[in-house]
Amino acid sequence: MRVHFFTSIDLPYRSAFRSFYIIQNLHSVKVLSAVWFALSLFLRLFVAIQNSPIGSINHIDDYDAANWLSLAATPITYLMSLYLIRNFDYYKNRLYILQGFVIAFGLYTMISTMRSSFFVVENPRNTMVMYFMGIVVTGVFFTFEYFETLFLAIVTGIGFAFILPYYQTGFNEIFMNNMASLVLLLVFLSISRYAYSYRSDNFLKLKAIEEKNLEIETAGVIKNEILGIVAHDLRNPLAAIKTLAMVMEDDEEINDDNRENLQMIKSACDKAASIINDLLETAHNEINEFDVETTEINQFLRTVADEWRKQSNKRVNISYNGTAEHVYSNINCEKMQRVMDNLISNAVKFSGDSNVEISLRTLASQVVINVRDFGMGIPRDLLPFIFDRFSKASRRGVRGEESVGLGLSIVRQIIKKHGGEIGVESVEQQGTTFTIKLLMA
Repeated sequence: MRVHFFTSIDLPYRSAFRSFYIIQNLHSVKVLSAVWFALSLFLRLFVAIQNSPIGSINHIDDYDAANWLSLAATPITYLMSLYLIRNFDYYKNRLYILQGFVIAFGLYTMISTMRSSFFVVENPRNTMVMYFMGIVVTGVFFTFEYFETLFLAIVTGIGFAFILPYYQTGFNEIFMNNMASLVLLLVFLSISRYAYSYRSDNFLKLKAIEEKNLEIETAGVIKNEILGIVAHDLRNPLAAIKTLAMVMEDDEEINDDNRENLQMIKSACDKAASIINDLLETAHNEINEFDVETTEINQFLRTVADEWRKQSNKRVNISYNGTAEHVYSNINCEKMQRVMDNLISNAVKFSGDSNVEISLRTLASQVVINVRDFGMGIPRDLLPFIFDRFSKASRRGVRGEESVGLGLSIVRQIIKKHGGEIGVESVEQQGTTFTIKLLMA
């Protein structure tokens, strides 16, 4: 932390920091005014109710006047601080008015507590607790520039020097008391400048974080724009390549080797399109909210299972076990379709020709969906990473299918935006179960 003992914060942020700390100063005035009034009222009532022998105080008339002054002044400073806080935007171009009010309150606090040191004993330097307390409170709770701090210290010191002869007449005592006051004011300067430095350091860190967040947001927007261009410019050529491959495949004169090559071209196009879709889905889910509607989950999952059974040509047995009663949840059907497609495709990829079971149940106010396979399972050391983007848990399927490592990351994003959660349990060579929990509608 850079200590600004004689200096101010650097120029680029000086104005913003001044605006920041002045509003904080006004809040401090409001709080301290209320505390000061409550304390003064308590002392006044305590003396009245307990019939305390305050006549023994050496300067009872001064004490009584100071107490009444505090009871009269602190409500005014409280109301003024409240007014200035509420109208801060109006005074933004005249911050010197607001800070002038804060400086006046700080000076009032220091001089009032300083005078309290005179009331109880004849020699103030023997007990300067109240004076020291006022200095600490003003230095800690308020933020002042160097010359403002110096002004407070000088005025308070001069005030002490002028008031002191009213209570002490001996030259030695006057000199020693002024030396004690000078030491306390040096303490005030140190506390005030350290508080300024500490708050300015925090302010600069906050500004740095805000700037970094802005850079990240800007980079995110640029990234999404680039992904949009990639999607537009790559999808069309891929579709054209796949179409040409399909046309060539229909040629009866093509031999088996070339037909196999065309199949590989089509598969490569499908894989590239899938990667593009995953990248776009990841980017869109980061920033975009989506609409949801109340959906009967049994019917939704049954439709998903039927579509997958048709796609797999009965190679994989995909079963669905629902509930007897209707179960409703607020979901985005398109997004949830993508979730189920990812989970089922993973189950098929890592279980070969084994069974895939989709089940639905309710638990308290939650909808619980399970997608279970009986395949190769997930190694225990990879389980914590399977939902990470470009996860290191990405592996080849039982038929050598490659994976980018985005599918489960997309699944988790979508489920979280539905207000739900997803978990996984797996045992190697026994299978994997993904569990989705959503709120019931």
